[in-house]
Amino acid sequence: MLKRLFRKRNIPILVLNAVPLYGAIFLHWDALSIILVYVAETILVGAIHIVKMTALYFMNRNNPKALAVERHNSGVTGAGLIPFFLIHFGFFVVIQMVVFSGFSRGLNVSEAIQELLSSNFKYALAAIFITKITVLIGELFWDPEAETKLPDDVFFEPYPRIFVQQFMVILGGFFSIFNGSFMAYALVLIAIKTIVDILVANVSLKTIERWNAQYEKKEKSIK
Repeated sequence: MLKRLFRKRNIPILVLNAVPLYGAIFLHWDALSIILVYVAETILVGAIHIVKMTALYFMNRNNPKALAVERHNSGVTGAGLIPFFLIHFGFFVVIQMVVFSGFSRGLNVSEAIQELLSSNFKYALAAIFITKITVLIGELFWDPEAETKLPDDVFFEPYPRIFVQQFMVILGGFFSIFNGSFMAYALVLIAIKTIVDILVANVSLKTIERWNAQYEKKEKSIK
């Protein structure tokens, strides 16, 4: 069980979720503070993914190995996916900020940003950023499959995590309403997110492809 938990792909997830755990235990963060960190993590995920798509485009746009991969994409492709992702992802960030504003008891967006860049929050953001950048470097330069990928192949990668983040922000908001200073709520919030993050990260590509095939089959039957 522990061997499966500490798989290579799970280590960054455990590190990222250890940041709010440390904050809750040693820095007395409440549920609202953890929501703020989760919102910031979402923004960092999107920003780093834009870097990843851009890097893959310039690395492999003329690479025969990447161009030889059969793709069934329709609509926006290639470099056009980068600004499209920025707009599409931005929509989810706006939703999180709206939800956060609803639970923040008067703390507006500019005040939230100031709080994140001050006090011990900036160290939490630095830890998240370093972890994400380290994973990105590994994916770009040490993953043997990187030379076959284009932005089309990685566009949807962060979305499962984003949906988890959306849910956790809403759940954390409810916790902050009932008792924002009670550490137990913060610990439950972190535990749930860690478990769901690991479950999402360990869904195999074959499983996703099977789900897509079932969805397409259902769509055809409806038509």
